[in-house]
This record gives sequence, structure tokens and C-alpha cells, in this order.
Amino acid sequence: MWRLTAYVLRQIGLIFAFTLVALCVIFIVVNLIENLDDFLDTGTPALVIAEYYVIFLPEMLKYLAPVATLLACLFGIGRLTQRHELTAMKASGIGLPQLAAPVCGAMVLLSFAQLAFNGWIVPRATERKLSIERRYLQRAPQSRVLFNLAFRDTPTRTVLLQRYEPEERRAYGVAIEDFTAGNAPRWLSRLEADVMAWDSLSRQWKLFRVIERSYGTPPALITRAETTVALRLTHEMIARLQRTPAEMTLPELQHYIATLAQSGQDVRALRVTYYSEYALPFAHLIITLLAVPLAAVYRRAGLAAQFGTAAALAFTYMVLTRLTQTLGVATPLSPFVAGWFTNGLFFIGGILLLWRTRT
Repeated sequence: MWRLTAYVLRQIGLIFAFTLVALCVIFIVVNLIENLDDFLDTGTPALVIAEYYVIFLPEMLKYLAPVATLLACLFGIGRLTQRHELTAMKASGIGLPQLAAPVCGAMVLLSFAQLAFNGWIVPRATERKLSIERRYLQRAPQSRVLFNLAFRDTPTRTVLLQRYEPEERRAYGVAIEDFTAGNAPRWLSRLEADVMAWDSLSRQWKLFRVIERSYGTPPALITRAETTVALRLTHEMIARLQRTPAEMTLPELQHYIATLAQSGQDVRALRVTYYSEYALPFAHLIITLLAVPLAAVYRRAGLAAQFGTAAALAFTYMVLTRLTQTLGVATPLSPFVAGWFTNGLFFIGGILLLWRTRT
């Protein structure tokens, strides 16, 4: 049985590798044709262009690998069917579930490898790729200034910043408000400062031209030239807000969402994206569960039928994924459900299809 398993996996693996390389080459050629004029207009060095497409590869692999898995399973198992090798396996007592089990096992391993690749390697490559685009292609220049920030530093303290300059590590138009605890909080004090600067040595904030208002009994107003305040909020936490979610590893994205949620911002769309990043790699397994039984049925159309099936499956998966993500943002649907719904639906469909296919 192990020889048969190795033979089937080798057939699928060779097609997977060939398809993945072919798709990446096509993608690079098309993208290069699209961007070549911009690279030439900005005088981009050839080495930078080469680096751009090398670091673009991880992002391509993130989305093209599941497509390669789909084609590999359809054509690999389909070729066994067209050559009647699958019929011989069935005659020897090997059913479709026994044939699919090692393939699905391999896809589980591939899914976890893809998860690690997507969650940690792709963001670092994307960060460098976007840096090249901003410098040489003038695309989406990243603002170095952050405006109108609000943070819940503690359950009873709010920090408001009108403007923050990450390179200077300074905030302008600062207000720190303290409240009483409980269901009906009352204002205790408000500290206002023209400038707040981060001190890297003491890991504290220095405030300049300060007005402190106390709303006790009696109320008080105190002005100071400067003072120091200890906050849980740090420069590093604010600087992370400059990066896009695509440039963050999964732990960084989780922390970024928590920071925004702490500041009172709507993070529903980011939570849907976060769970979708975990769901996408397992498309390898989902696709295999559907593709193996479909390819195991003999069709006279042969290659044309495999292409049509692949296109239909890929289109349906992408449409449902986008639809559920949109519903996860616009409706009370749980972000976790929105991120995993399509995988769950296709998984159940794949199990049923595998069970109902003639063996």
C-alpha cells in the first residue's frame, strides 16, 4: 500500500510543482509588463526590480498555492482515472477513501506549513515590497503623521492625541482624562499639554506647557512648564499603527487589533481579516476533499472537464469567501464564523461527496 501511496503522491506533487511554477511565471510576466513603464520612468535599478519580484514571490505563493493544489488533485487523480489505473486499484480492493486518506494527510501538513508561511514570512516580504513601491512607483505613500488618536490607557483613563509624529516621537494637542470607576463614571481630572515627548531611557512621557484641571471639591487649575507621566501607552504601540495589516505577522495583527479596540475604534473588519488569514491555508485540505472524488469519476471530456471543474470550484470558493467576509463586516455575524464559514461549508460538502462517490 505504501508504494501505491507514494506513486499517487508523486503524481500529484509533480503536477503541483509544475503548476505553481507556471502560475508564478505567468503572474510575474503580466505584472512586469504592467509596471515596466513606471520602473523605467523612475529610473529604478535593475537589481531593485529583481529584488522586487523575488520578495513578491511569497505573496504570489500565498494565493496561488491553493489553486495549484486544486489543479494538481484534479489532473493527478484524473489522469489515473483516464488511464484506468484507478479502476485497477478498486478491483484490488482499494476504495476511494483509502486512496484519498494519504492525499488528505499530505494536504493537512501542507496547510499548516502554508499557515506558518502566510503568517510570518509573507508579511515581512510584503513590508519590503511596499517599501519599494512607495519609493520607486509612488504608490500609496505612507503618511508619517498620525491624526486624532484615542486610547483607553486604563479602564478609568483615556489618552487623546491630535497629532503624532513617529520620527520625532512627539505628540501634539494632548489630553489625558481620568474618570471614576463604576457604571456612571464622573470626570476626576483632565491634563492638557501642547507637546508630549517619549523618553526612551526612562520609558515615560514628558509633557510640556501643561494645564491640569481637577474637578474635585473645590475644583482646581494648575499650570506647569513640564511634567512626567507614566502611561501603559508607549511609542512602539503608536508606531505600529503606521503599518498596514498586510505587513504584520499574525501575532502583530492580533496586537494591532487589540490596540485599536482599546482606543475605541471599530475593528470588526480587521477581526474578519484576522480569522480569514487562518482559514485560507486550509483551502488545501478543503479543495482536496472536493477534487479527489470529482476527478475519480470517468468523463469522456477528459482535460476540458477538469479545467471546467477547477474553474467552477475556484470561482464558487472565492465568491462565497468574499460574500461571508462582507456579511461579517456589515452584519452581527461573528467574525470567526465569517472567516471560517466557506471552509466549513466546503469541508462538509467534500466529506459528503467523498462518501457518496462510487468506489
